[in-house]
Amino acid sequence: MTHISRRTLMQSGGLACLGGLLAACTVTTHGSVTSFTLDVAKVEAYAQAGYNFAQMVLAVPNVAQGIGAPLVAVVEACAQNALAALDSLKTQANGSLTVSYNNASVKQAFQSILADFETVLSAAGTLLQAEAGLSQTVRDKMSLAMTAAETITSLMQAMVSTGSRANNVSSRMSESAALAVLGVSG
Repeated sequence: MTHISRRTLMQSGGLACLGGLLAACTVTTHGSVTSFTLDVAKVEAYAQAGYNFAQMVLAVPNVAQGIGAPLVAVVEACAQNALAALDSLKTQANGSLTVSYNNASVKQAFQSILADFETVLSAAGTLLQAEAGLSQTVRDKMSLAMTAAETITSLMQAMVSTGSRANNVSSRMSESAALAVLGVSG
């Protein structure tokens, strides 16, 4: 999985899409103004998947013992932050199916959702590595959920990647399967 930190995204200066790979984002330039258009429904599905994944992590027995109370609080905050960022993005879209922008507010909302998803994914990895007395059934369920979360994270990264980073995006599960595992109907 390619990992792009929030700082790397912020420093990249521009938000671009994979041409042809994802219809969730398009880039248009008029004169010196470049605007980006995001598919609000796609971002909403990804944000909901991130929230659901966080809830799955928090529902694991002995989660506090496995990752520690401070990290549990971070996962809880990430779940709420993802929903708040999605609300911000939807407000900017004003009920539209797509949101076009050349300002920082939509970009920041999207990047916040992605960063929160990545934080929860990291916490889930920590939980699976911990010896917290997890049953094999719980481990298997979390491994499947992590694969789904990695797929959605890769797809989100592809929406904001350029050049060689975009070409390195890979997933082990289809988007629809990943969303289904994370409880988001397509």
